[in-house]
Amino acid sequence: MNAIETHALTRRFGPRTAVDGLDLTVRQGEQVMLVGRTGAGKSTVFNLLLGLYQPEAGTVTIGGVDVSRISDQERRTCIGCVEQHFSRVPGSVLDQITLGDPQITAAMAKNAAQLAGIDAAVQALPKGYDTVCMEGMFSQGEWQLLSIARAAAADPAVLLLDEITANLDAETEVRVLEALRRASEGRTVLSVSHRIYENLGGRTIEVRAQA
Repeated sequence: MNAIETHALTRRFGPRTAVDGLDLTVRQGEQVMLVGRTGAGKSTVFNLLLGLYQPEAGTVTIGGVDVSRISDQERRTCIGCVEQHFSRVPGSVLDQITLGDPQITAAMAKNAAQLAGIDAAVQALPKGYDTVCMEGMFSQGEWQLLSIARAAAADPAVLLLDEITANLDAETEVRVLEALRRASEGRTVLSVSHRIYENLGGRTIEVRAQA
C-alpha cells in the first residue's frame, strides 16, 4: 500500500489554480521532497494532505484512506506535522508536546523530546516539563525542535514537513535537520521546501507555478 497518494488533485482560489491535476505517489517508508518557488502551490498541497483544504477535484489518500475520513482522534497517530512556525498552546512544556491528548503519556512526550534533541533544554528549566511555556523561553531553533517532538510523540507512520528550516541560521539548521533525520527513521516523510536539503536524502519532485 502507498503511504501517500494523490490523483488528479486540483485546488483553486477564485480564478487562480494553485494545484492542477497533481498525481503523486509516496511509497511506505519513502522520503520525498517537493521543491519549488514561492507561489508554486507547495503549501496548498501540504494543506490538502492535512485535510485543511478540500480539493476542487481529484483525491488524496494517506494509508489508503481519504484524508477527509480521518478523524481528529486518529490523525495524530497516522500523521505528524512540522510547520514553519511553532503554534504555542496554553500550559506547560509537556502540554506543548501532548496537546492535551490522553493517548500521549508523559513518557511518550519525553521520549519524543529526546529524539528531537530538546530534552536537555527542557530539563534545565525551573520545573522541567511542568514549566509554564512562555514566549521567549526558547530560541527559534529550540521551538522548531519542540515542534518535531510534538509531531513524533504519537509515533505516526507519516511525517509532513513544511519549510522546516526557514529563517534559521546555518548552525541551528544543521541541528534541526539532524533531529529530523532521527525522527524520520522508519517513517514515510513528505517535505515541502523552496530548496533541496541533501541531509534528508530521498526523492525530489519539482512543483511549478501554474500559468
